[in-house]
Amino acid sequence: MTVEVALGPGSSTWERLGQWRFLLVMHRALVLQSAHPAVGAAVAEFSVYNARPWRRLFRTIESLHTYVYGSASEQRRELARLERLHRRMQGQDGYGRAFDAGDTRARAWVHLTLFEAVLTMQRLGGDPLSAEETARFYDEWRRVGRQFGLHEEDLPATPGEFQTYFDRVVAEVLEDNATVRDLLSGSVYRVPPPPGLPIPELLWAPVRFALVTAAVQATAATLPPVYRERLRLPLVPGADLVVHGLHLAVRMVTDLLPKPWRYQPIAAASIRAAGMRRAEVVPESFFETVLDQSGDGVLRWSDLLAMAREISTHLDLDEKDEDAVHDAFHSWWEQLATATGTPVDGSVTAAAYNAALADGTYPGPPDRERGCGAVAATVRGLIDRDGNGEVRQDEYTRLLDHSPRRHELIAAMRELDHDGDGTIHGDELEQALREFLVGERDFEAARHLLGRI
Repeated sequence: MTVEVALGPGSSTWERLGQWRFLLVMHRALVLQSAHPAVGAAVAEFSVYNARPWRRLFRTIESLHTYVYGSASEQRRELARLERLHRRMQGQDGYGRAFDAGDTRARAWVHLTLFEAVLTMQRLGGDPLSAEETARFYDEWRRVGRQFGLHEEDLPATPGEFQTYFDRVVAEVLEDNATVRDLLSGSVYRVPPPPGLPIPELLWAPVRFALVTAAVQATAATLPPVYRERLRLPLVPGADLVVHGLHLAVRMVTDLLPKPWRYQPIAAASIRAAGMRRAEVVPESFFETVLDQSGDGVLRWSDLLAMAREISTHLDLDEKDEDAVHDAFHSWWEQLATATGTPVDGSVTAAAYNAALADGTYPGPPDRERGCGAVAATVRGLIDRDGNGEVRQDEYTRLLDHSPRRHELIAAMRELDHDGDGTIHGDELEQALREFLVGERDFEAARHLLGRI
C-alpha cells in the first residue's frame, strides 16, 4: 500500500484532532461508530474493551495520532496493521447477519464520525469552523481516508454531501445493539481506576459512578435527536446546557495555555518538533543553554556528568553501558580542560571556552576515540545496537520506551530521517551529535537527551 503524506504542520487536521478537548466527544464518537451493525458486531465479538478499557482507549488514541501525526513510515506501518486487524474480524452477529469489519462502508462510517466529532467539539466549544475551514478539514480527512484504503464512492465529495450521508446513516442504518448499550449502561460502570492511580475500589466506586454518569449524559445530550429517541435515552433536565458550558469552559482554559500544552502527547511532540526554529547556533548561547547544566556561569565536570546521567535515564542503560557513557563524557571533560588550560578539578569559564574555539585549540580534528567525538560515537553505538550502520525507527522507539520524554525524542529524531522511510543513517546521526556537542548546529533530540531543552 502506498501512503502519501496528506497532513503536516499548518494543516487543519493537525490543528484540531490531537487536542485534549477532543476527549470530551470521544465517547460520543464511539457510540455512533458502534451503532453501525457491522462495527457493533465486530466490537462485540472481537474486542476486549470491556475487560481492558484503559488499554483499549490508549491504543485507539495512539493509533489515531500515529496515522495523523506520524512520519510516512509510521503511517504505513499503522495503516497496514489496521488493515490486517480488520481482515480477521468476520462472522455472524446475534441475528444471524454476516459482518465483515473490513467492509469499506463500515470503515468509512468509523472514519467519517471522527470528522463529525471534531465539528461537534468546535461547535460545543463556541468556536465552530467556518464553511471554508470545514471544507479544508474535510478535504484533508478524505485524503486520509483514501490512504486508509477507502474508495472514492465511500467518501462523500463535499461537507454538504457528508451531512446528507450522515443524516441518512443515522436515520436508516444505526441500530440499538448490545455494544451501544454496553457503552451507555453496561461495562462502562465497571471501569477500573486508570493505570498508575492507587485508589481503593471503595473510594473509586462513587467517583466512577459520577464520572461515568456525567459522560453518558453528555453523550446522550449531544447525539442526533433521531438516534437518541431510538435508544429511548432519558435526559436530565438542563443536561444540554451543562454540556455546552463544560465545552466552552474547557476551550477557554486551554486557549490560555501554550500551544503544545493543548495537545495530547504524540500530537504535542510532533507539533513542537515541527515548530522548532533552527536559529543559528553560536558558542555563547550553546555554552549557556546546553553545557552549563547547573546555570552558574561556568562549566565543571559535574555538568557533563549530569548529561551522562540524563542519557542513561532516557536509554535505560545497564551498568556496562552506563560505564561506557561515563568514560566517554569524562574524556570529553579532559579534552575541554586541556584545550582551555583548566585543571581537571577546576571550572571552565565561557571566555576560556570561546577563546579555545577561536584559536582552533578546541575541538580539533574529529576523533572517535576521545573527547566529544567519543561521546558521539558512544551514543551512536547505543542507539545503533546491531551496528549495521542504519537505525530503524522501531529500534530507537523501542530503545526510548522508558524515557520520560519518549514522544518528544521520537518526534525530534525524525529531523534526520530526510526521506521519511523510517531509517536514520548511523554516520549522519554521529555527525549530527558531534556537531551539536561543539555548538556548530542545533539538534533537538540531543537537547532532550542531555537534559537542557
